[in-house]
Amino acid sequence: MNRIAILYTPAGGGHRAAARAIAAELAQLANTTVDVRDVLEFAPRWFAYDRAWQLIQRHGGHAWGWLFDATAPSHGLDLDSIRLPLHAVLFRELDRYLIDFAPTHVVCTHYLPAMAIARVRERLAARVVVTVTDHLMHRAWLVPGVDAYCVADATVARVLRRHTTAEIHVTGIPIARNTAALRVPASRIDRARVLALLGGVSRRDALAAVDALAPLDARHHLHVLCGADERLRAYARRRLPAAEIAARADSLDAAIDRADLVVTKAGGLTVSECLARGRAMVLPFAAPGQERGNLFHALDADAAVRPSALADLAGTIETLVAAPGRLRRMAARARQVAHPDSAAAVAECMFGHQAVRRVA
Repeated sequence: MNRIAILYTPAGGGHRAAARAIAAELAQLANTTVDVRDVLEFAPRWFAYDRAWQLIQRHGGHAWGWLFDATAPSHGLDLDSIRLPLHAVLFRELDRYLIDFAPTHVVCTHYLPAMAIARVRERLAARVVVTVTDHLMHRAWLVPGVDAYCVADATVARVLRRHTTAEIHVTGIPIARNTAALRVPASRIDRARVLALLGGVSRRDALAAVDALAPLDARHHLHVLCGADERLRAYARRRLPAAEIAARADSLDAAIDRADLVVTKAGGLTVSECLARGRAMVLPFAAPGQERGNLFHALDADAAVRPSALADLAGTIETLVAAPGRLRRMAARARQVAHPDSAAAVAECMFGHQAVRRVA
């Protein structure tokens, strides 16, 4: 009987989405119990890690970028001397959960839950897998007691091999399996469908993006997702009266499939989903910390472009729409570097070389 604990943090939506994608793959296995848990359930209520991360995303991008670099492996700051004792105090209940649940396998889609593993490792007969959910490696992911890392690309794997003896598997960032047929961009586009994802962007940049999109409102179909920011949604409705404005989509995959191109920040899961669906990206927003890796990965693959300034967003989109052949090439390049079966690859990694029996 397999007993699998999948642990994530709600900092952004990507870690949760990765956990659910892996769980969906594991649900097909016979004799398997899967428990997907938000680790903040095991922390004091005042430890609002998710809300703190939202504030950083909206207001503290530059500070986060500085902290990310200051704690990189090449710098001398002793990160573990600060975070490990604090983690032990905050997550005592997580230790108890792991011991009581007695999993045969543990997968962490964020380093925060993985830090509990070292404390209880001797009391767990489990294979522990950690998924790195960006195209950039940081020392925060280096945790004792991990058996295997699943990483986004070969570059991350090379960096990680210098710092750990754990197994390393290039699986891609775990995304939900999508069985819908891929749609190739048309050879001629008169009225483009542009999906703009503004939910995780600072309000200042999101408002500026709405202003920058305004010249396209009458010429193209704009689908703008604003997240939980009601003020942003109201502003977008005023500035983009012809656009489809919403808080979020029931299915981001479906929204991506309908679009000819996607305007977004360089989040690991979003970039991976666009690559898997063969969608060209426009990445106009600052990419602090780990998101730099996702930005450069998409640009290097020729699956994305970056305007020289946010104010140039409309011009950048118009240039791409006027060259549908380029959009088709970008879509093809996206699919070449994508890992559409990444969640299944992580699930297979969890079991090593064991035979896995799926539900008939």
